[in-house]
Formats: sequence, C-alpha cells, structure tokens
Amino acid sequence: MNFNKIIYILILVIWFPLISFSEEKIVSVATLDDYSPYCFPAKNKKACPKDIIPPGSGSAVLQGYSWDILRASFHEMGYTIELHVSPWARAMNDVKSGRVDLLFPAGKNSERERIFTYSKEPVNKVNFLIYIRKDAGLNYAGISSLNNLTIGAMRGWNYGEKLDANTQIKIQPINKIIQGFQMLETGRIDGFAGYEVVFDYALKQANFNKLFRKLPIFDSTSEYVVGLKTNKKAIKIINAFDMGKQQIIKTGEFKNIIQKWQ
Repeated sequence: MNFNKIIYILILVIWFPLISFSEEKIVSVATLDDYSPYCFPAKNKKACPKDIIPPGSGSAVLQGYSWDILRASFHEMGYTIELHVSPWARAMNDVKSGRVDLLFPAGKNSERERIFTYSKEPVNKVNFLIYIRKDAGLNYAGISSLNNLTIGAMRGWNYGEKLDANTQIKIQPINKIIQGFQMLETGRIDGFAGYEVVFDYALKQANFNKLFRKLPIFDSTSEYVVGLKTNKKAIKIINAFDMGKQQIIKTGEFKNIIQKWQ
C-alpha cells in the first residue's frame, strides 16, 4: 500500500464520524404533561430530564394527540426528537432562553407573535370558556358578566385577547387544573377559565364533572409549534415540521392518529 492510500484511509477514519454526526438531524422540543388528552404522562412513565426519540420510536415519558402529531411529522422528515417535559412556564422560558429549539402546543396572541415564529400547520385546536359551580347564580351575557369576580386561570396559558382585554376581572393564577377546580368547589374563586377538551377530560378523570357547569365558549384558537424568531435553526425545523405534517396527511398516518384519540 503506497503512502497516498494510507493518508486517504486515515482521513476517512478521522473525518467520517464527524461528517455523520454533523448530518444527524436532531430537534429539541419543550412541552408540558398536564394537558390531557393532547400531552400527558406515558403509562409507566420513566423519570428522565430529557427523552431521546429516534424515528420509529415512542416516548418513555409522554403520550397524547398533539404529541403524536409532532412526533410523526418530525420522524417522517428523519428527525430525532430530544424531548423536554416540564411545567408550562419553565418550558416557555427554556425556549425563550435558547436552551431548547421549539415549544408546543402554543396558541396565538399578540405578545407571543412578537417573539415567536409559528408553524403553518396546527397540532390541535382549543375552545376557551368559563367553568362555574352548578349552584352559582350567574346570569351570563358575555365576558363583561364576570366583572369584579375572581376567575382562576392557568399560569402562563393563553386565553385569547378578549379575556386579556377585560381589566375588571380579578385573575387568580392556578398551577394545576385539579387544584383550580378544588378552589372553585370551595368558593375561593368564582369561576375557572379553561380549555374545553382538556378541562372536560380532567374533570372526568377526577370524577368532578357533576359539580360544575360550563358557560358558552367565548373564544378559540388553533395551537402550533413555535420557536424564537431570532433562532435560525428553529425557523428551518419548523418548516420541516410543516412538510412532515403535510406528508403524514398524504400517507394516512394523520387519519390514524385522529382515530386513535377519538
């Protein structure tokens, strides 16, 4: 073997692993797990700070409709997902600080749209409404009917511009959904602002659904995958998510996910 061939082989040995690693497609994603049936703990959930999910694999920590949409879309595009699950406020801060590339599922409001780039494709849709006790004597005729009342709202969650615009409602931040309903049951708050599918699911699981009634829907939004506008990588991988979502619609995987969670 001549000297030039030896040099060539050495170059391949040294550089090939580096080239392969640089071409590996990884996306870091933050979300919450108190969001049934969209994102909630996996059965026999494992304790780990982050979950690495290569194409074709499931998560050891998370399940849900929205998670399945995101996972299938990125796996369709060949991405491995580095999943970070935490309370919503921390997940939001992890993306704002640049520690994580993407956040989901995130609704739109003017404050978020100033800093985030949104996917074109949604991961789910939510309706906003107020839950009250069944014996509450409230004559509801729109958001203004809640003036001077104390309304619980999940800390860091988006409720749309209509509720934000009413400064006469006293907002009580809530950390956990069931905690909010317990406060409503004992009269510590007058109402609880919620996301209909998510809150109905939580009430059914806790067997609380006979204690409360729902006021009419006052707003709604689709929810998306988002990343910082200043993060060029985030913009690229959000485009990959959109392409992957469109592809799983074509292949029928999207329909299968809908049927699974119906």
